[in-house]
Amino acid sequence: MESIYAKKESGWVNHYAGIHYGGRYLKKRWTNFVPAENYQFVETLSKLSIHSIDKTCTNKRALDLGCCVGGVTFNLAAKFNEVIGFDSCEGFIEFCEELKENGKATIFSCEEGDLENEMLAEIPDSIDRSKCSFILGDVLALPSDIGTFGCVVVSNLLHCIKNPMKVLKTIPGLLDDNGICVIASPHYSSEEFTPKENWLGGYLNQEGKAVTTTQTIKDVLSKNMELICTVDIPFILQYRLRSYEVAISEVQVWKKMQTNN
Repeated sequence: MESIYAKKESGWVNHYAGIHYGGRYLKKRWTNFVPAENYQFVETLSKLSIHSIDKTCTNKRALDLGCCVGGVTFNLAAKFNEVIGFDSCEGFIEFCEELKENGKATIFSCEEGDLENEMLAEIPDSIDRSKCSFILGDVLALPSDIGTFGCVVVSNLLHCIKNPMKVLKTIPGLLDDNGICVIASPHYSSEEFTPKENWLGGYLNQEGKAVTTTQTIKDVLSKNMELICTVDIPFILQYRLRSYEVAISEVQVWKKMQTNN
């Protein structure tokens, strides 16, 4: 059966699926200009998340908030007993469900004009896809019964929602003691996605001081959590065969501090 995404009309799904699963094809093209590791964002972020898990946290559930096309969600199943991918885009969730059922899906990248390059989004056989479930919903209004987790990943989400502060303030309540949160963000502040009054950073405050997303995240999460590390991870956006954008996400890893009974 042909994948429902083997057609150009599913442009954004194909575009992001290329980021999550197309690296093994795309990294061979321009190795003199674009280092191969730039195509491994999902793999690098997933490994960092798994390696950062605190052994004292017994909660074996993980949440990929803003899961997009599911690359991190499936990778987390290598470590956790249950992984929930949550996103507000119906097309993304449908694609994730297809991958869960079939283990693979045909996708296309745009080459030039109407010409496309066929690729295969594929989940390794070593990953138990049955551990993963996907929920379509509003990331700003999570279900009240979603429960708590040992790991929450928020990957390249904060810059493209209307109220990123609400998500930040929700994170501590989603975690058990010693659970970790991994936040990746390229720190785009744009009124295209977020009203300016809701920006986490990228402006001058009333005192004329620069406000940055990096510091805002720290100010909010440090009340309940401990910053473990900060790293930069690049990722590639391919628009055409000869048109690429290299972006860099700052990744902060936080651990929820143990509460006193």
